[in-house]
Amino acid sequence: PKLRDDISTDEITPAHICFFFDETLGEFPYTGLKCGAELPIKRGEVKKGGFVAAVSGKRRGKGSSREQSPYAEMSAGIKLVIAENIERIYKQNCQNLGVLTSTDFALIDKIRAGEEIPLSEFTAGEDDITRQVIEYGGLFPFNVARMQGKVFLPPIATAKRPMTIAEKIFARHMLVLPPIKTGKHPMTISEKIFARHMINERTEVGVPYVKPGDTGFARTDLRFSHEYVTPMASIFYEHYMGKDAPVNDKASILFFRDHLTFLDDVISEEKKKMGLLDLATQLKLKQVEFAKAQGIKLHGELRDRKGAEGICHSLMTETYALPGQLNVGSDSHTPHLGAVGCMAFGIGTTDVFNSWITKDVRVKVPESVKVIIRGKRRPNVTAKDFILALLAMDYVRSGKALAKVMEYSGEAIEALGVDERATMTNMAAEIGGFTGIVAPDEKVVEFLHERRGIDRNEARQLTTGLA
Repeated sequence: PKLRDDISTDEITPAHICFFFDETLGEFPYTGLKCGAELPIKRGEVKKGGFVAAVSGKRRGKGSSREQSPYAEMSAGIKLVIAENIERIYKQNCQNLGVLTSTDFALIDKIRAGEEIPLSEFTAGEDDITRQVIEYGGLFPFNVARMQGKVFLPPIATAKRPMTIAEKIFARHMLVLPPIKTGKHPMTISEKIFARHMINERTEVGVPYVKPGDTGFARTDLRFSHEYVTPMASIFYEHYMGKDAPVNDKASILFFRDHLTFLDDVISEEKKKMGLLDLATQLKLKQVEFAKAQGIKLHGELRDRKGAEGICHSLMTETYALPGQLNVGSDSHTPHLGAVGCMAFGIGTTDVFNSWITKDVRVKVPESVKVIIRGKRRPNVTAKDFILALLAMDYVRSGKALAKVMEYSGEAIEALGVDERATMTNMAAEIGGFTGIVAPDEKVVEFLHERRGIDRNEARQLTTGLA
């Protein structure tokens, strides 16, 4: 039978189902799956069916970074996801929770035959850190072992070379024991940033060089989450660390109330009767409670009128993100921040709560795609037109851009202001890319000066070495 392609996390767990943030989610996997005009899978049917594996076609788990999707599948008894290809955040969320993933359809007959399948079938081709996360059964047990010195963190031995901006940022932030040994070479902007953030064998932040495929842990500058994710992450945190355990560097953690601010105005009476508005209110209250207990900054609702202080990725770009930083967020549009020349990407709930403990995130330095838009744009052409044209290209439609950094450049990009550049970086999510980024220039310097009052020379210094 033909398999369904493009199954989004919204089909696995529709947005309103994410008002639940415990094992009740196991009642709802695939209830948003559309077959024509029908929604054939009802509450509890997957769990009652006794299924152990879920199979689909291309781009499994696209869209939102919500970890509720694999968590719902796991809670319903799904132990394995098989697909032609699997989106990066969804796959990493599965691995973090202990749900196995594979693109090997030969496993289906083995499962039907009741054959024993070695764990190596699911770790083959993975980097050493991912392999160990899978073997330990998830990210938290792996991190416990890491803190106890029981795991092997592989060296990065990339020689000196030019790096992309993404590689530069990763190199600055990578946490790797034993040492990253990537040799001198030109790096992209993304590689430069990664290099600055990888932590070396002496637990110091930064390594000289990284290349695509280098793996380790990167020290974050800022971590943020919103009310769809914070409650579930806080429950995980309190369960494993204790209610009174302080988070690591609370000043670099930010919470947002933005996704459900107007829910009571738009939710249907049918869903109200299901108790979903009450559940959604609990999401808000749990985030407020955890923020107060930990002393974490929460951008919440307005006091003088209906509304919120702002959308998480927009406020992060306007108020917090700086060139050269490595920032992570629970929103799939976290790449929005790349408009100011920082490395910013989405992570799932387990990554969020683990980052509260360690202040770092597991990364595999991604490949970069250089997108050059030449010439002068016409007055009626916007950044949205640029990105829609990219989405129509065979390179993107065929999936070749999946999990890669989209580095935007060229005369047309340089002419854009930071706000329009944010349209380009934001929609790296629709491309299926790892993130989007634009090398910071004088327009970013002016943005930081005019919007935040940062001294121009100080702002200019932040851009050094990222071009």
